[in-house]
Amino acid sequence: MSPGALSRWAVAAALATTSVAARASDAPVIKAAPPGEPAPGAEPKPAPVEAPPTINVPGTTSTPPVDAEAALARARAAYEYGEMEMVVDSARLVAEGRLHPTEAERAQALRYLGIGLYLTGRQEGAETAFFELLRLRPNTRLDPTNARPDVVAFFENVRRRHAAEIKEAASHRPGKSLALAFLPPAGQFQSGHKARGITIAALEVLSLGTALATDLQLRAWDSQYAGHTFGPHRGTAETLKSINNVSVAVFAATLVVGIIDGVASYYAVEPEDEGRSIADAFGRGYRF
Repeated sequence: MSPGALSRWAVAAALATTSVAARASDAPVIKAAPPGEPAPGAEPKPAPVEAPPTINVPGTTSTPPVDAEAALARARAAYEYGEMEMVVDSARLVAEGRLHPTEAERAQALRYLGIGLYLTGRQEGAETAFFELLRLRPNTRLDPTNARPDVVAFFENVRRRHAAEIKEAASHRPGKSLALAFLPPAGQFQSGHKARGITIAALEVLSLGTALATDLQLRAWDSQYAGHTFGPHRGTAETLKSINNVSVAVFAATLVVGIIDGVASYYAVEPEDEGRSIADAFGRGYRF
């Protein structure tokens, strides 16, 4: 290469280097972003979605209910607290039969389910629940002192619009017998109050059995000794007389309360809570 050509090549290289350096000096300087902040020009990250707060309803636990009674207790507590989503979830377990409810428990669950669905804006589901409740218990009423007026009006509208279907379903269901209401615990079992019926039956058997046993023993001693002296068993006989009197009184009281409860359950216009005390028979029962 000649000295002239070499000189021109050196000048061209110098000019190219100078141009690149100039462009580099004019480019914007990107500074490092502080920790936790996005870099300038970068797409902003979406804000994290916060999970909904956990609502603790007094009287409930996070453990799933194991039976219908526990599910209804949770639904009742949630209803009183105003947590309608929990009311729906708990009542649905019973209403759909997943916890093997009695007829009375299923009726109670359908009522909770209908109210909960209506108050959460799901009117079609509420209508289905109320319709099933009325097919099961045609005389059910919602108490306007414990339920919102719009819920009561909606419920009665379901009754009116499905009157024919409700009547048809009622005509094919085995009816209650008023005669059984006077034969406790038969009246309790026909109304679906199994725990109440078992309690009354146990009291009747124990009290009647004790009364008969003490009476037979007293008669046996009395036949052995003239003049109702009971001979050497006099002290024990006095004790047995007291036990006999108490047993007869308990049996009579249980029979009377059982009849009152059976009649009250027969004429009840709405499903009652399972496990409520026998004393509730003297009132009008649990109402919404």
